[in-house]
Amino acid sequence: MNNYIEVPSNQAYRLVNIGPVILVSTCSKDGKFDIAPMAWNCPIHKAPTRILVAIGKRHQTYRNIKDTGYFIICIPHESQAKMVMGTGTVSGKNTDKFSMFKIQTFNGAKLKAKIPVGSLAYIECKLFNTFDPGGSELIIGECIYAAADKNGFNKRLLPENKDGKTLHHLGGRDFVTTSDYVIST
Repeated sequence: MNNYIEVPSNQAYRLVNIGPVILVSTCSKDGKFDIAPMAWNCPIHKAPTRILVAIGKRHQTYRNIKDTGYFIICIPHESQAKMVMGTGTVSGKNTDKFSMFKIQTFNGAKLKAKIPVGSLAYIECKLFNTFDPGGSELIIGECIYAAADKNGFNKRLLPENKDGKTLHHLGGRDFVTTSDYVIST
């Protein structure tokens, strides 16, 4: 394991896979729905649950969150990889991604945004805070409601079960999913 190769500094982020790719679903102040994949996200607080998502300031998703103060984090199942990739290839500013990619949806329980049918889980969030480190803005959402597919979650995600498989972005068009092997210590 001593066969290291140099990784260019502008690709070093690919060495850290902190969690599954998420889809951030929003609604603009004038009622237009949007959805976009985000690979850079992580929980930052347990009670109440707060999730940090890095979002580029030029994205429609960012604008919608800033304008409305809410968003829904959708956790796609591994079977939704093509939809995840597709929604990341076009801007939601002038495109209805739900129609373009024929995404079947249901409505959030508390918030006005669409959730793709087949999502493993979703977390409805109110905007808690933002930070601007330069480049992307760090958006922190506070959970006001969450739900998960009972076949893919039981007190934790069930990656050893086919219904609990999440997507993890490796860069470009490549994803990996979780294995069937769980390590308990």
